[in-house]
Amino acid sequence: MSGFEVGAVVTGTVSAIPRPGAIGLFVDLEGDRQGFVDVLILPRQVESWPAVGTTTTFEVLARRPEQVRLWPLDPEFRSGPLDNGVSEAEWRARKERYPVGTALTAEVTRAFVSDGSYLVRYEGGWSLLEGDGEPPEVGTRAAYEVVRHLDTTRRTLLRPGT
Repeated sequence: MSGFEVGAVVTGTVSAIPRPGAIGLFVDLEGDRQGFVDVLILPRQVESWPAVGTTTTFEVLARRPEQVRLWPLDPEFRSGPLDNGVSEAEWRARKERYPVGTALTAEVTRAFVSDGSYLVRYEGGWSLLEGDGEPPEVGTRAAYEVVRHLDTTRRTLLRPGT
């Protein structure tokens, strides 16, 4: 899914809203890719959702087989900030403590066999990693490297260390 890395900013057009208020909406992206915005991210009032045909920008939250999970960058099209419960002060401290390139140890706390992704926790934070096969077992501790900080959603991207 070249061009749809986690954290990338993409432009898409709302293409379908099945069961308004129940599941979310679908977004057409370049290259015949489909995006999805979960109902929990969208405003509570369905009439505040972007209408079919609306073109806007999104941050890529995750990639799934055949689908890219998205977060609307326009605050009008979301229920609130997606700051992952991290205050501005906590976010600044995390970025200062773990600058890009930092090696750290983290523990796998959740694994998703359906797509190979897994969640790791480290002192002061967490990160969701995409997999391309069987995810590591829950409880596994390993080395990771800080790749990027996503200020919009206050997430830190990691990759397995070498």
